[in-house]
Amino acid sequence: MAEDESESDNGLPGPPPDPSRIPSIVRKVGDLNLASEAEEHGISKKTKPDIKAIMEFLDEIEDPEPLNNNLSGDPMAESWLQILLTLIVREHGHSSLDVGTIELLVGERMNRERIDLEIFLDRLWLMGRLEKVYGGEEVSYSPNPSWLEMK
Repeated sequence: MAEDESESDNGLPGPPPDPSRIPSIVRKVGDLNLASEAEEHGISKKTKPDIKAIMEFLDEIEDPEPLNNNLSGDPMAESWLQILLTLIVREHGHSSLDVGTIELLVGERMNRERIDLEIFLDRLWLMGRLEKVYGGEEVSYSPNPSWLEMK
């Protein structure tokens, strides 16, 4: 009797696990349609961004409102970067963008050239608004999802 008591009293909160209450899901290998599942969950199919089309899009939109509650030091530059990364992530399914492409697309709008842009992006990384992605020819930056929603 003491053995049963010590087994059920393992120091964990709540009742002991009951495997019979976990529903089993059986699938045949190869039956999962990744494209339809991704679409169902709102995941964009990865496409190659058309740089010219993105430049034309950015030329056509009005200047964005500067971000509120901004600690980066340049709310307008951060707003342009947010628009660009939102487009890259949501429309093209990419998780990050390299510094050279960021400079090409919005560097002039942000009034930043290469080294100034890298310092600005690093500041946003330190603030947790961007993630640094190492690999490839140069460093890329990925947006934090909560930062993409910031107004």
